[in-house]
Amino acid sequence: MRIESLSIKTVTVAIYAMVGISSVLLSLLASSYFKQAALDAQIKSLSRVMEVASQEVIREISGHAFDLGMKLGHNTQLIEALQFPHDKGKVSNIVEVLNDPFISGFAGFAEINLVRLRVYSLDLELLVQSDAGEKQLENHLPPYLATQLVQRKKIDRLKAVDALWTSPVGPLFSTLVPVGGLRAVGYLEVVVDPAFNLPEISRITKTPVKIFNISDINPGSEAVVDNENHLPVAYTLQTSAGRPVFRIVGYEDVSVLLEEMGLTQVITTGGFILLTLTILLVALWMFNRFLFVPMDRLVEGMRQVADWKRDIHVSKRGLLEFATLAQGFERMAGQIRIRNKELERLLDLDDSAILCFGEEGEAIYFNRAALKLFYYSEEEISQLDLGDLFPHAETLSELAAGTSSDQPYHQRLECLTKDGRRFEADAAINLMRISGGIRQTIVMRPLSSEEGEKITEYLVSSIEQNEHRIKAVEQSLGTILELARMGPGHRIGSSKDSHPVNGSENDAEKQLVKERVVQVMHASLACWERDLGKTKLELAEESGIWPVYIDKSTPTTRTLDRYLHVDSCPNNPRSKRVIDTAEFVLKCMNRKSSHLRTRLQQSLDELRLLLSGLNGNPR
Repeated sequence: MRIESLSIKTVTVAIYAMVGISSVLLSLLASSYFKQAALDAQIKSLSRVMEVASQEVIREISGHAFDLGMKLGHNTQLIEALQFPHDKGKVSNIVEVLNDPFISGFAGFAEINLVRLRVYSLDLELLVQSDAGEKQLENHLPPYLATQLVQRKKIDRLKAVDALWTSPVGPLFSTLVPVGGLRAVGYLEVVVDPAFNLPEISRITKTPVKIFNISDINPGSEAVVDNENHLPVAYTLQTSAGRPVFRIVGYEDVSVLLEEMGLTQVITTGGFILLTLTILLVALWMFNRFLFVPMDRLVEGMRQVADWKRDIHVSKRGLLEFATLAQGFERMAGQIRIRNKELERLLDLDDSAILCFGEEGEAIYFNRAALKLFYYSEEEISQLDLGDLFPHAETLSELAAGTSSDQPYHQRLECLTKDGRRFEADAAINLMRISGGIRQTIVMRPLSSEEGEKITEYLVSSIEQNEHRIKAVEQSLGTILELARMGPGHRIGSSKDSHPVNGSENDAEKQLVKERVVQVMHASLACWERDLGKTKLELAEESGIWPVYIDKSTPTTRTLDRYLHVDSCPNNPRSKRVIDTAEFVLKCMNRKSSHLRTRLQQSLDELRLLLSGLNGNPR
């Protein structure tokens, strides 16, 4: 895309749209980020809760194991056996004491899962263990407990010691209590399975939990949860030696939290987006009020000045810069008007008729002598072409197209005035090539039938004077043609109601355009006469598109009539004039429906499609 095709308004709106879209996206991204940050903070907080609950469960296990150990520690048989550890008979008798809790139960039997009971000497030598319970345990005290007993002070020898440790059969919890009261004679180890008590975490935290063994040997109980409304909170339970043994996953119900966060997110994001859009809209309104509208008025004023509407002034209403720019442009346009008037007065001093036509034959400029000669006013010039002034305009166009800009072409022309009177004139025809295209300049003098021969000799003798005259006025006329257009919407070099025709243009395309033009004119005239009940003359007068001539006191429409037949239609027809006629007829018909209207609309669409296709091809 070329930068010339972009306007300030388009670029500004695009920039503000990108800013708005970016703000909305960043707002949504920020809200999502803060939501995740809030959930992460909630997870950390709940993880601490899971840790406290886990330690509470371990403390309860330790309490029940300690109660059982202290009860057995005061058993007389157990004390006597430990006093005489080398007496095999007494030692063997305490096996029944150790098996009794597995068989008969004990206080708190339902609170813990008892795995093994083992008795140690003061030197931590395993003396005896229960026959009931797990039999795959190693026959020695867990290393962590042994280390703690060795390292502790003597004052602490009567205190119980417990630890969570890993065995070949999985994680276990042991409590080691002294036997014999104040005079300890040995130690009793109560071994329980902590996995039995860990589901109590769910009761404490009031949330569903899942407990997994790190080694996947003994998976804990599982809770059925709704993953959409529950937030998983993981906590790893470690042994007393710091080795992970259980992974506890709790599922916190965060539906209320998510609902509140969603509401907060909608309010904050919506408010931010609304505020951003409001600021952008206010900014766009201010840009439109103080930039775009003054710029459009300035451009429109410049366009009207360029269209040579002499009474139009550029609006100075706007910001300081626009007012200064408009003032400077109007000052420049005023200087151009003054220079143009001087040039026009220069051309009006010549007693020869000077006419200028575009490369399609449309009239662009007549000096005062030409207006008097053909009885037209300045306002009517924009509606004329070669065919309205010269009956053999097509031949003239072809002859002029074959000349060079340096060598004027001399020819006697048959001319036709506004009132239908015909006369002959000797003319010098020259081509001017300017930035807008090719222009045909004609300098002519009329010949009367009585003095034809005499004036012919005069023109032949003064032909070089006419050539010098053409050269003199062409410089002035070129400036006028570059700056002025003789009617609204007609630019030098780019007439809105015509399409450039190159000398090498395909004849078939020309013929097709003529046929479509004639077809549209016939369809327009048929709707005008049959559906609206009006005449062809009324069409020319009411539309103001076609000139009306007075031929022997009878109004005629010579130009319009030429567009009703393919043979008389110009090779380069004024397509804009034909399209305007069809649109005028359709507007007059309002919403009245008929087959003639349908045919007119179809013919108009075909003509437009054809012209757009021809203009799109490089010539």
